[in-house]
Amino acid sequence: FNSEKFGCRYAATTDIRGNMPKRIIKPDAVYYIETTTKNCIEILSTPHFARFLLLSIGYHRYMLDYKIYAYLILPESFYLIIQPGTMYTVSKIMKLIKGNFARKYNEYKKREGTVWSQSFDAKIIENEADFKERLDYIHSLPVVRELTKEPGSYEFSSYNNYSRARRTTIQLVIDSVPEKFGFKK
Repeated sequence: FNSEKFGCRYAATTDIRGNMPKRIIKPDAVYYIETTTKNCIEILSTPHFARFLLLSIGYHRYMLDYKIYAYLILPESFYLIIQPGTMYTVSKIMKLIKGNFARKYNEYKKREGTVWSQSFDAKIIENEADFKERLDYIHSLPVVRELTKEPGSYEFSSYNNYSRARRTTIQLVIDSVPEKFGFKK
């Protein structure tokens, strides 16, 4: 697989002074998040590491009290749709997920250094149409990227949580989507 072919890009970029862009914090907001590994290296193509990232996301969900509505892990990136609780910001949640994974990855590989791009992209989802568009986008990526022929056969996606298909692999339980996005609880 060639990341360049699909335009692997680094997450957030800095401004002219080298500062990271300001992140908008809004109570009860639902965020669409994308982040990549440093230099788009495909460390998550190894199922062991992709599964560990899923476990890290799930662990931090309970420790930091946030809701997960969708997820996708690709060889060099991951995507989430989450809603932080009242105690932690989206920035703190991502810092802890990425930091925990990086520590364990470096320990396992007996290496030092940066695993993730410096920051991540986070957009507030404002309405049902935006939520559906981003959910469909996340779930279509494994097929678009030619990692699988059917979205339901890709192991590291929340697609089957929505299609109600049975899984035989690890699956992160997702939360009920808020009614404001058109789904009944």
